[in-house]
Amino acid sequence: MIKKISFMVSMLFFLLGTNVFAHSHLEDSSPKNGEVVTQELKDITLTFETKLEQTSTFTMKNQNGTEVPLSLVTVDGNKLVGTPTDKLENGGYTVHWKIIGIDGHLLEGDIPFTVQLPEVQKAAASTEGTSTEQASTVKADKTADTPVKEQKANSASVMAKNVQTDEPTFKNYVIPASVGLLIVVGAGSYWLLYRRKRA
Repeated sequence: MIKKISFMVSMLFFLLGTNVFAHSHLEDSSPKNGEVVTQELKDITLTFETKLEQTSTFTMKNQNGTEVPLSLVTVDGNKLVGTPTDKLENGGYTVHWKIIGIDGHLLEGDIPFTVQLPEVQKAAASTEGTSTEQASTVKADKTADTPVKEQKANSASVMAKNVQTDEPTFKNYVIPASVGLLIVVGAGSYWLLYRRKRA
């Protein structure tokens, strides 16, 4: 009885194991699941464990759910290869693959990834254009300001000639000194009279 049970379990394991391993599971992909792509993505390649039927394919959508156009997706042995028609913008994408393995079973799955291309070149080009424009503007402003500056300089020289130098004279010193002396004398006299009255 035990031998029969062991034989049946072995056969069941063999049949189920053969069926499971016959399925063509995803082995590798470019881009990988959850990868952040920092360079321009030219091709999308999915590699499976076994050869694929020619009806196998995949599609791709962006983070808004809009399907991204791909060139003809081709089957090359155990690989699926497709190329985005347009350059991918920064954002999230999902590749949905659907294959038929050599055992005839239909399998499908998703590969999410993110495109995050650096915008250094774009920023540099923008900065260069701005710098050139600013340089041209400054040059034009300097050219336009030259006659104005010359006119201001000439006006200043003429005004300097017309203005007479106001140098201090003897009167400027005598009058303030006299007033100060009178104030000191008056204050001294008042103080002496105040002391005498107190005494």
